[in-house]
Amino acid sequence: MEAKRRNTLTRLASPIVLCLILTFGRALPGFADSEDAAQLDMVTFTLGQAVELALAVNPEVLSVRERTEEFGQAVREARAEALPQLDAQLTWRRTRDPGLRNSNSPFFQDLDPDQFPQEAFDAFFFTNYLWNIGVSQPLFTFGRVSNAMAAAREERGGVNLDVQEVENRVSFDTVRAAFTFLLAHHNLRVLETERESRQRQLEQVEARFEIQDSTKLDVLRARVTLANLTPEVLTADNNLQVAIASVNNTLGRPIDAPIEVLAELALPDPVPNVMRAAALLEIAGQYRPELRRYAVDRKVLDARVGITKSDLLPQIRATAGFGVNTFGAANTTDLALHTWNAGVVFDWRIFDGHRAHSQVGALRSQKTQSEYDERTFKNALSVSLKQSHGTWTRALQALEVTTLTVDQAREAERVAEESLQWGAATTLDVLQATLSLRQAELNKTTAAHDALVALAEMKYLVGFRADAPDSTIEAPQSIASAGGGAGTESTQRSEP
Repeated sequence: MEAKRRNTLTRLASPIVLCLILTFGRALPGFADSEDAAQLDMVTFTLGQAVELALAVNPEVLSVRERTEEFGQAVREARAEALPQLDAQLTWRRTRDPGLRNSNSPFFQDLDPDQFPQEAFDAFFFTNYLWNIGVSQPLFTFGRVSNAMAAAREERGGVNLDVQEVENRVSFDTVRAAFTFLLAHHNLRVLETERESRQRQLEQVEARFEIQDSTKLDVLRARVTLANLTPEVLTADNNLQVAIASVNNTLGRPIDAPIEVLAELALPDPVPNVMRAAALLEIAGQYRPELRRYAVDRKVLDARVGITKSDLLPQIRATAGFGVNTFGAANTTDLALHTWNAGVVFDWRIFDGHRAHSQVGALRSQKTQSEYDERTFKNALSVSLKQSHGTWTRALQALEVTTLTVDQAREAERVAEESLQWGAATTLDVLQATLSLRQAELNKTTAAHDALVALAEMKYLVGFRADAPDSTIEAPQSIASAGGGAGTESTQRSEP
């Protein structure tokens, strides 16, 4: 069912990827007319489009996908050992024979050489023409062929899991880079808005100083506050450029090419009711490619043990041949001079110096190592899931608090500005209110960013793409409505 679902998604994604490449073609290195990123058009995309484009052009993804073709051929190679082998041989051989000169028999020592003509002791030459067609068919291999085919099939399935693992990782990197870009873009916009506000406040203070309605200290304080904001704006702008470079890198585009992400740093409505870490770990055992890969590797090792053991078992094959062996070239087509042979070969290696037993022991050791590695990976995965789930929970709470804080800070700024006009507040009060509002907005955006990244990371850790539906890690609706909420341990979920 899982393979059928993935094949369906692949068929649906193919035209989408083609459209993305045609749409963003001018932004790709292979399609760009110039390497100057400034000459490239602004590219606008959603998170889903960014992931599809990254999976279409990322070299690591393309490389691991090509391995599926490699191991598809490995299955055919393993099957070849069970099929007939047909050989054709054509031989031309010129031979020099020394004749009687090469004889050391006592019979020839008692003979008088004068009794023979002189040419009897000369070397003579002859030519041999041979063509032959032979066929060999394995009859019994005692598990060698079947185990080889099983190993090749399992390894091909393991490569498909490798493809899924790389695709999941690249999709998470893309989504995380896009969220980081949105955070950096929002922070820069907030700081630029605050700089404009402080510039207006400075102008107001200077105007009031002209009519002696404020002190020189107020003017200096407003100027210093505006100047102190400049390093923060520069830092935010640098963070934005780094985020743009990160997104372009995942998409295979020039680093400084302009982009725009059609998304917001806002949680979906309603907020996903994510399972607890223990329940997510159980789901990961079924869907995380790396965990499934360990089981596949052990099956491959079992098949390789069977192949190695078969080396000490008999190998039986049938052979047959047909051809012509003659001394004249004109006779090579005369089938009356043909030769043929047929038989059965029984081959049994009785003792190989414990070579096969040593290899079997090494393979079984590798299987045990795989079990230990799986346990280590699963423990590390459990820790990562708990960290991501904790970040998600903490970010949700911080988002609720910062939302109230932003509303409070915005109202405080409005009251301070109105009070300043009536002389009921100082410039310092307004600056502090503006600073509080800016910090509250940055905290709110950061909390939303952390929550979205944690949500995407939990999908990745479980074994799905970061842009998969939230239902993949949500608790069942029945349990959630009964009060289970994010604390449920159930592993039931809806399919992506």
